[in-house]
Order: sequence, then structure tokens, then C-alpha cells
Amino acid sequence: MMISRSFALAILVVAAQAGGPPIGRPFELAPGETVTIEALRIGFDGVGEDSRCPAGTQCAWAGDAAAAFTLERAPAAAEHPTLHTNGRFARQTEYETFVVRLEDLKPYPKDGVTIAPGDYRATLVVTRR
Repeated sequence: MMISRSFALAILVVAAQAGGPPIGRPFELAPGETVTIEALRIGFDGVGEDSRCPAGTQCAWAGDAAAAFTLERAPAAAEHPTLHTNGRFARQTEYETFVVRLEDLKPYPKDGVTIAPGDYRATLVVTRR
């Protein structure tokens, strides 16, 4: 009986670790991917616009990219925030007891190169309020 309890405990530990990245640690999502952190499900819907100044060029302003997400935690209704790369706009949002912050969006634009929608990667950090 002792072996089966130890085995069950080991499975619970592995399952908890497989539940997503730990709170407070950066993680990356591709468009269409989802992750669950402490019952908060985060989906990266994609980038709606990207006007960031391409590397190697001079622009009047740094520009901005707008990344759309879906946040869900039962039984609350899902929310669909847009987070931005430029600090003039919302880089983070609060949902339930969580704060979701967009830390980075890759790749960074290059002059004359079009970024395919599926090539974007959003780096997020989730913390508690």
C-alpha cells in the first residue's frame, strides 16, 4: 500500500508541474496557443496591428504592436484584452485576482520584411494582485 501512495503522490506532483508555467515567471505563446496557470486559461489570439519602427530605420515614433488575448477562469466570463508593446498604451490587464503583462513581442520588424501572423511570439508574465 505504501508504494501505491508514493506513486499517486508522484503523479500528482508531475500533473501540477505540467499545468503551465509558474506564476511570476515569463513564458512564451504563439498565436493559437493556450496555457493554464492556476486555473487561469490564457490564449494568444494574434497580432492585430504592428506599427513598430523597423530595426535599422529612423521613425518619428517607436510605434506599437497590439496583441489580442483571451482570458478565462470558470465560472467568470471570458475577457478579450488587447495588450501593447508601447508604454503609452495598456501593457497589462487585471482579470479576477491576476495581472497579465505583455513583456515582449517577437520578432521585431525589419525593414522590407513582412512578419507572417503565425511567426509572432508573445512573452507574458502572470502575477497575483
